[in-house]
Amino acid sequence: MSGAAPSGPSEGSRLSKRPWRAFLIMLAIQGILVYLVGFVLYGVFKLPKDISNTEALSTVLLLSVSGFLAYVIAPFFLRIPFGKQTFREYLGDIRLTSIQPFPRLLVLTISCVLILIVCQGSGSIVYRLTEGKPLTLEFISGVFNLSLVFPPKSMLLFAVFFSMFEEVAFRGVLLRMLLRKYPIRRAIIYSALAFGMVHFPAVFAGRALISTLGQVVWAALFGLFYGYLVIKTDSLFPAMIVHWLSNVFQAPLTAYWQTAPIEIRTLYGIVFGYGLATLILIFWVRFFSKRWLSHYN
Repeated sequence: MSGAAPSGPSEGSRLSKRPWRAFLIMLAIQGILVYLVGFVLYGVFKLPKDISNTEALSTVLLLSVSGFLAYVIAPFFLRIPFGKQTFREYLGDIRLTSIQPFPRLLVLTISCVLILIVCQGSGSIVYRLTEGKPLTLEFISGVFNLSLVFPPKSMLLFAVFFSMFEEVAFRGVLLRMLLRKYPIRRAIIYSALAFGMVHFPAVFAGRALISTLGQVVWAALFGLFYGYLVIKTDSLFPAMIVHWLSNVFQAPLTAYWQTAPIEIRTLYGIVFGYGLATLILIFWVRFFSKRWLSHYN
């Protein structure tokens, strides 16, 4: 892949040339849509309101529908990232329809998920060792027992489906606009920082400050990987799938060290939750893309 930043067409709306303003408008629209979709679900269709239960049907619909409308549909009407007119061109702009070479992208996606699983599960193993407790085969198999997140035992696959739409917003729309103004590295860093910062408002919902700051840090760190992955593959597909499955699998993989004091949980979240994986995955994507994707870009 070329070292120069990918560029979009010269035309575009005024908003498409102001990435941060466009980004804030998207977030505002998402907030409004959560309210409107919630009104329809709870007020019109009378579905039970259970926001705290992420696996409840009403909550899944609320997050998925509002996320899809705000992060996939709204940017088209805002004429961002490049201001093209047709929906098909817009999907191409954000690399949502770029899925070739599909078999190789699929292999890369699966391998990235597996590396993340090993990194997150290793945190539970390390914490077990720091406690001085025996590391048994039963314990290790329990940590990596991912069957717990699949139906009918769990509905997490559907509950966090909305996270794929976050990739459209951050690595599809925002990153593409940033690439028009900044070199690739700076664009990736800025989009990652934005991804981290949107997790900060959780502190106003009652989440502990240290835990929230930890989430901001590890989201920003893994945002670097997401951005790098999108640039190297020229596709949103791998990042969307990895983002989705990372939210699905992290519960059983990190459950053991989630019992630690909050300071330890935060540290392990940064190091083993996503920090270690970010470092390994960036090198892996670089190697994979150079060996098996370079002649496609």
